[in-house]
Amino acid sequence: MESGDVYTVGSLRMNSRVKEISRSSREEDDEEALKWATIEKLPTYLRIKRGILTGEEGQTREIDIRSLGLQEKKILLERLVRVADENNEKFLLKLKNRIDRVGIEILTIEVRFENLNVNAEAYVGNRALPTILNFSVNLLEGFLNYLHILPSRKKPFSILHDVSGIIKPCRPPGSGKTTLLLALAGKLDSNLKFSGRLSYNCHGMDEFIPQRTSAYISQNDLHIGEMTVRETLAFSARCQGVGSRYEMLAELSRREKEANIKPDPDLDIFMKAAALEGQEANVVTDYILKILGLEVCADTMVGDEMLRGISGGQRKRVTTGEMLVGPAKVLFMDEISTAPETYDLFDDIILLSDGQIVYQGPREHMLQFFESMGFKCPERKGVADFLQEVTSKKDQKQYWARNDEPYSFVPVKEFAEAFQSFHVGRKVGDELAIPFDKTKSHPAALTTKKYGVNRIELLKACISRELLLMKRNSFVYIFKMTQLIITGIITMTLFLRTEMHRDSSTDGQIFMGALFFSVMMASGLFRFIGALGRNMIVAGTFGSFALLAVMVLGGFILSRDDVQKWWLWGYWISPMMYGQNAITVNEFLGESWRHVPPNSTEPLGVTVLKSRGIFHEAHWYWIGVAFGKPQALLSEETLSEKHANRTGELIDLSSRERTSSRESGDESRRRSTSSGSSSTRIDRIDEANQNRKRGMVLPFEPLSITVDEIGYAVDMPQEMKAQGVPEDWLELLKVVNGAFRPGVLTALMGVSGAGKTTLLDVLAGRKTSGYIEGSITISGYPKKQETFARISGYCEQTDIHSPHVTFSESLLYSAWLRLPPDVNSATRKMFIEEVMELVELTSLREALVGLPGVNGLSTEQRKRLTIAVELVANPSIIFMDEPTSGLDARAAAIVMRTVRNTVDTGRTVVCTIHQPSIDLFEAFDELFLLKQGEEIYVGPLGCHSSHLVEYFESSRESTESVRYKMVIIPATWMLEVTTAAQEAALGVNFAEVYKNSELYRRNKALIKELSIPPPASKDVYFPTQYSVFLHPVYGLPMETALVILAEPSIYCSETLLHDLCSSDVWDNILGSWIQKPVVAVERTVFYRERAAGMYSAFPYAFGQVMIELPYILLQSVIYGVIVYAMIGFDWTIAKFFWYLFFMYFTLLYFTFYGMMTVAITPNHNIAAIISSTFYAIWNLFSGFIVPRTRIPVWWRWYYWFCPVSWSLYGLVAAQFGDIQDRLDPGETVEDFVYCPLVFQGTKVGADVKDSQLLRERAV
Repeated sequence: MESGDVYTVGSLRMNSRVKEISRSSREEDDEEALKWATIEKLPTYLRIKRGILTGEEGQTREIDIRSLGLQEKKILLERLVRVADENNEKFLLKLKNRIDRVGIEILTIEVRFENLNVNAEAYVGNRALPTILNFSVNLLEGFLNYLHILPSRKKPFSILHDVSGIIKPCRPPGSGKTTLLLALAGKLDSNLKFSGRLSYNCHGMDEFIPQRTSAYISQNDLHIGEMTVRETLAFSARCQGVGSRYEMLAELSRREKEANIKPDPDLDIFMKAAALEGQEANVVTDYILKILGLEVCADTMVGDEMLRGISGGQRKRVTTGEMLVGPAKVLFMDEISTAPETYDLFDDIILLSDGQIVYQGPREHMLQFFESMGFKCPERKGVADFLQEVTSKKDQKQYWARNDEPYSFVPVKEFAEAFQSFHVGRKVGDELAIPFDKTKSHPAALTTKKYGVNRIELLKACISRELLLMKRNSFVYIFKMTQLIITGIITMTLFLRTEMHRDSSTDGQIFMGALFFSVMMASGLFRFIGALGRNMIVAGTFGSFALLAVMVLGGFILSRDDVQKWWLWGYWISPMMYGQNAITVNEFLGESWRHVPPNSTEPLGVTVLKSRGIFHEAHWYWIGVAFGKPQALLSEETLSEKHANRTGELIDLSSRERTSSRESGDESRRRSTSSGSSSTRIDRIDEANQNRKRGMVLPFEPLSITVDEIGYAVDMPQEMKAQGVPEDWLELLKVVNGAFRPGVLTALMGVSGAGKTTLLDVLAGRKTSGYIEGSITISGYPKKQETFARISGYCEQTDIHSPHVTFSESLLYSAWLRLPPDVNSATRKMFIEEVMELVELTSLREALVGLPGVNGLSTEQRKRLTIAVELVANPSIIFMDEPTSGLDARAAAIVMRTVRNTVDTGRTVVCTIHQPSIDLFEAFDELFLLKQGEEIYVGPLGCHSSHLVEYFESSRESTESVRYKMVIIPATWMLEVTTAAQEAALGVNFAEVYKNSELYRRNKALIKELSIPPPASKDVYFPTQYSVFLHPVYGLPMETALVILAEPSIYCSETLLHDLCSSDVWDNILGSWIQKPVVAVERTVFYRERAAGMYSAFPYAFGQVMIELPYILLQSVIYGVIVYAMIGFDWTIAKFFWYLFFMYFTLLYFTFYGMMTVAITPNHNIAAIISSTFYAIWNLFSGFIVPRTRIPVWWRWYYWFCPVSWSLYGLVAAQFGDIQDRLDPGETVEDFVYCPLVFQGTKVGADVKDSQLLRERAV
């Protein structure tokens, strides 16, 4: 056969195969067309629930959208958006084209705000501190202000001043004050004063529901830690509903059918699935997970401070996704990212400063406006950083570009006025002058329904979430059930031989008591109290008093006939009354209580009910069921949640005034350059030289630290071994080398998982597990952790401080506990003043630290406090973990200036840093770059990062992919060119390149040089592990005392509670319960301070105990005097002081027990369960409910171990043990106390002494 014949045969075969494939494709298309024609014949409401899905192998089938499974959704999204970064825009354009093709306009909203003013009132100075004195004075002053007797002493503050502008659809705002965003979203705090006009499509805020039309995405990531990422987004989507998607899809389907248009099958299924409401997992949820890059952690728990979960960046994206899954058409996003490169993604920019709009308009004209004002952004300066600083009095001068004119400060008001005459400002003003045409606003654009779905669907969603959380917290419920079973068994065996009689009215009173305690078990009341309190401390404190009031007025402790007339309203509103009436009527009108006792004309049950003032009509059972406790508590809880201010107290607004005064005071020290970062750096070096020359009050020894061949590994996780990994160890650091010197600021950088924090923890000695190899030297001597903790400081990424002390007090305690004992008080105070000046927070010395996001210091001020707390220990070496994390450019610059000042004193500082701007990155002297546990660059940055750029450009033949461009942030460029994909493309391993470089050899030589001790030097030595023992012993009680004085919500209300309580055991239980949240908050501070080497556990515990002694004594005296007089006890000196004695020690051991349960348990829930178990058992074996003689023999031993039994013994015996008055039956009070209760009071002092001996033996 000739070659031509072979070619002909091959061509025939190929043509045959092509025809066969073509015929098969036509058949599939015809089959799909038939299926689509079948769907088209259906009515609209059925047509939008059917679709044609293409499988993995290309086969098509008709499906019901409502039964779309998880795997089918995954296949659908893979076909539509395979790679989020590349395909998402194409998908959205395809979606828009389908809608535009049939002439449907996408619903849009234009938001206008005109002359918007928001003002607040707040106390300033020392009056802003929540001390007990201020709390009491503010409470009285607020009451007098309400009566218009005294004027308010709060100072007014303007947050937004005469703000006007337009936010158009498809052009998102770049930034803005949180207050402005909250105002536009209709979520402004009710305590703020608001004026001006807000409109959506020219409709006032009262014409629709702004909270449903728009969505506010907070900068605070608040989520339920036990839920996964997918569950969090799915719950949000289920509650928000689908909005107008269903109606729009129905209209779209109708028009497509009329125009004979066949849509893309995959797109059709996606839109139909997105329009179905009531689904537990909507396809929109999976889509948002994909485009936000959350698929890798979709089934991971979000986590919180006590539960490990996703990273901080992923949590920020979850916060954004939570709103994106809903149908909101306007999104107000509050600091969703602080990365400098995101600025170029925005179209319009709103620049706010001091509550005024400086600029609003296209991003392209922003720099042009400031150039018209005489200010120019330097070439190597991020535009976002420039905008943050150009209106600041402290930073503005460096950007002055008119060298022929003298500089004078341009205030914000002048910028705002100049913008009105700028062409962009004139355009905004002209547009505001023309009202929006309401006819262009679609009725469906603005939401008028209060909820996205009906109440039944909301109830189902909430129930399913609660069931999920109960499943996730199953250990707590199992533990609680076990506790109840144990308590029930103890109670059962205690009453094993007890018989319930129904023969007399006394028997009915006993049984009514059992019913009352059953009613107390209802959890609805506790949920209501939890909803009423803004936080755990307030709920625990005032909730305890509320419980007492509800029970006292519930009809059992005091019958209805005994309640005073002016308190009857409390009886009728008490939910316990309705429950008590219903359950007692149900029991005592039963068959077993219907017999008529002798000398009576009515059934025994009715007699019992009348004796306690309870209604004896049968319909009270149904009143209790229909209108009683469950409905009352549920409605009260709902109202409390609706009106609760979960943001807590208003943040102290006086910081603005303090900042302004500080800036004006620092005017003489601000930068005097106009040429950009290079001259700024020269000024900084000059200032550093001045700092070095000046020195500090307390000298320190500059120390270097070297790392030679350091490696760190942990045991291989069992999950990875299960996947077939054979190694026993997981290496996190692989042979790392480096040197850190005094006066040199080193940046420790790398992508997530590179080993930055691991290396920092190894250097600081914070690793308590794993395997470390290699050597670490301190100025040539081997590192010893016991002494190293005394010369080093570690600033954690999380700012953990006691919230109830001031800024200066935090520094005082740190200095008191960590400085050597030979430092006198005057020197210590001078050193603290120097540190406050170094971190530029002298004006905030009396500011309360507060809780993050609630009150007190701002985020960047907390960062500087964290640095200051370590600086007052006078360390030679400081480690900082992400000191600029979560801060905007302005705040990050302030923190970095503090860090720079610290280095310029001659200390060794190492910082991990993430996503720095050009200015922040080039503030460092050297870079330690890690990748997968290995160093790939360790060396100087150079001017304009020249050394770094030169190194990476020369590490491989210069190509376009690795060549540095001046417009790129050096840190971003560095991380991009060292990725694994870039290494593969270039065929290079940067870790190997570094180890073969001259830079590596120079570093090894430097390590060798610094590993040799200098001549005449000595190793660092301290005779003790901690600074001094006595300072923590009397320093920590002082700190705790100020916590007491600074937290009125706990201690002032607790004292009031003691004054009003009427039950000894109940009062002590409440005192113990209130201690738990306080100890839980302070425990996290203790962990940080102990890790920093401040003190051991003993001084901390001793301090907590010592400070409670005088405070509880004061409580006992106040409580004892009031209750002793109210009850009418005998006014003799002996009996009164015996009463105070027992009250004091009972309060002590209950308080210490509450503190202990928090200390030995992992969280507050477990502590509550354990403590409640012993509360019940102690109450049971106290000798009051069941006297000692009636306790079964097998449980009588516990009576002697029960501390409450000794308290009750002493109280009863001291007051009634010697009274000879006779009761109705003829026996004396002394006999009555002794016979049933076995309390012998003839020798109270001896009894007390014996009880103390028994308790000492028990201990």
